[in-house]
Amino acid sequence: MTVASLSQKIVTEADAYIYMEELRWADGPRCAHCEGIDVYLIVPTNGTSRKTAAGGMSERRVWKCRPCKKQFSVLTGTIMHATKIPVRTWVLVMFDMCASKNGIKAREVERRYGVTCKTAWHMLHRIRQAMSM
Repeated sequence: MTVASLSQKIVTEADAYIYMEELRWADGPRCAHCEGIDVYLIVPTNGTSRKTAAGGMSERRVWKCRPCKKQFSVLTGTIMHATKIPVRTWVLVMFDMCASKNGIKAREVERRYGVTCKTAWHMLHRIRQAMSM
């Protein structure tokens, strides 16, 4: 896989969530809290996005577990949990990290993806920490 083919596959934020779900839950979604398999997707009223508490629109795919009644997404319990950085950016940065022999620098992430230097450093720090486990 190349960066070009990955960026064509992940065009929108919803595509990034679907891609992450395919990677994390190859055999179907599981509850991030109780590991239950009796889960369902909460479909937004307009079919594509939902309104956030701050008033913006989000394409985040939210699931709900029937046994424990908790909501979760594919990001729950990962390095991307509770982040405001788009999932598409996370996926592309992780791909760049893994594809380059010596990794990438925060300044390069800042230039390529239009994030601040502090955000780029934070992302790379979390990715490196996850890779060391």
